[in-house]
Amino acid sequence: MSGKKEIKIFIIEDDFVFIEILTNLIDSINEEIEDKKIILSYQTFYSAKEAGFELSCNPDIVLLDYFIMDDELNADTGTKLLKDIKEHDSTIDVLVISGQENPEIKEELLKKGATAYISKDEDSLSQLRPSLMEIIMKHVN
Repeated sequence: MSGKKEIKIFIIEDDFVFIEILTNLIDSINEEIEDKKIILSYQTFYSAKEAGFELSCNPDIVLLDYFIMDDELNADTGTKLLKDIKEHDSTIDVLVISGQENPEIKEELLKKGATAYISKDEDSLSQLRPSLMEIIMKHVN
């Protein structure tokens, strides 16, 4: 990494296809910013508990699905994990990406500390890339 600032990203998502989309996006951003003094690294997690155990790795950014499975294969909401993340370190940027459409839930997540909320739909990537770039640049400055 020789002099480059590492920005750690956790991807907490139980949809394998969407994880691939997100990792490809991060790889693409890494290529785009390779002349900058930063590099993005990421870890993927398929359950809330798995991710919770790894918070000591101190991610800078978390991409969080709202409906995430726990290790007992119960549908757990990202609300509890968002709370755990913010209690661990309130400076971690949490970008919630979800297919749920309830505006009250979106508002609740933003009030509880989510940096941004993006709906999973056909426009997700066009919204996700600029939001993620804005958060990354905040960590560089």
